[in-house]
Amino acid sequence: MPTSQYEPSATLRPAAPDGYGDPEEFHYSLPIMLALILLLVGPALFVFGTLLWDGQGGAALADFFGVTVTDDAGFEATIPIAIGGVFVAAVVVVTVLHELVHGLVFRLQGYRVSYGAAPQLGAFYAAAFHQFQARNDTILVGIAPLIVLDALLVPLFFVPIPVVAVFAFVAVLFNTLGAAGDIYLLARLLRMPRGTLLYDSDIRHSYVLYPEA
Repeated sequence: MPTSQYEPSATLRPAAPDGYGDPEEFHYSLPIMLALILLLVGPALFVFGTLLWDGQGGAALADFFGVTVTDDAGFEATIPIAIGGVFVAAVVVVTVLHELVHGLVFRLQGYRVSYGAAPQLGAFYAAAFHQFQARNDTILVGIAPLIVLDALLVPLFFVPIPVVAVFAFVAVLFNTLGAAGDIYLLARLLRMPRGTLLYDSDIRHSYVLYPEA
């Protein structure tokens, strides 16, 4: 794929290649992505929670989370400090891995990749700035972390070490919910004609170029 010598921070409106119409700005819809997260959270908790319960058993999980049943049929919970560490570690690790998988798939398809953070958007990214990206290539890049990481992490629910299983559960949950933007992009891409090109100018400016009829 053609690359560019421009810096990732440069904001450029691409010139349309032969056979393509003028570039149109592409925007993510924050309300739709938030709605996707809300739609995903219930099923994700149920499915992955059920798998975690099957893999570890109620007694092991209760012991890990410090839950004890009292004589009056109630319960007491003392959340160990270590659980907070497991949660933070899982979120950090899966966030890094999520972007690395995006970047790896980009690189396997011949793109030059830039990694970074966008504090103003509350996000990290792996992007192929200033390069025309084929629609089908972008579909693979977008869906890869959701499929690959969930497939690798779910078997850890059944490892007989509760801390590992809970770490994997938090990581899978965060990876799945964090893929809302990828799912939104996938839905948009699947409605675009084959041959469509995408172009990321910077973290805030993206364009779509449709093939002329």
